[in-house]
Amino acid sequence: MRTRSLLSLLYASIFGILFILALVAGYTLRNDGPAPAAVVSAGAPAAAGGAPVDPAVALGKKVWRDNNCNSCHAGNMTDDATGPALSGVTARWAAHPRTDLYAWIRNSSLLIAAEHPRALEVWKANNKRAMSNYPDLTDGEIDGLLAYIESK
Repeated sequence: MRTRSLLSLLYASIFGILFILALVAGYTLRNDGPAPAAVVSAGAPAAAGGAPVDPAVALGKKVWRDNNCNSCHAGNMTDDATGPALSGVTARWAAHPRTDLYAWIRNSSLLIAAEHPRALEVWKANNKRAMSNYPDLTDGEIDGLLAYIESK
């Protein structure tokens, strides 16, 4: 009787090991996700679909994350949050020199104090809340940020 129970235990253990190996093999061999570490082009990060990402958009995404823009603006760029929706921001500032938009991003309070028409419009539309200041952003970083916003 004792040998019989040990034999049953051995069979159950072998079955368990084979079952676990089958699970691991199935998980390893399944092909429903992106290929690991696929190289799309030299130095260009890949988007979810495998296409290369515009370097300006990649820089903008980094600027967005590093400066916690999502703490005030919705990440989908189309919904208002504490700050306004950002989709189409460059078109809304198109009547003014692009440097005015750069100035707004760096220090909105200065443009409001100077009574810049677009700055006043945005400020009043957002309950007279000024945007946080980002004085150290370069023109290239702001261009990247705007490219990222418009890519969403």
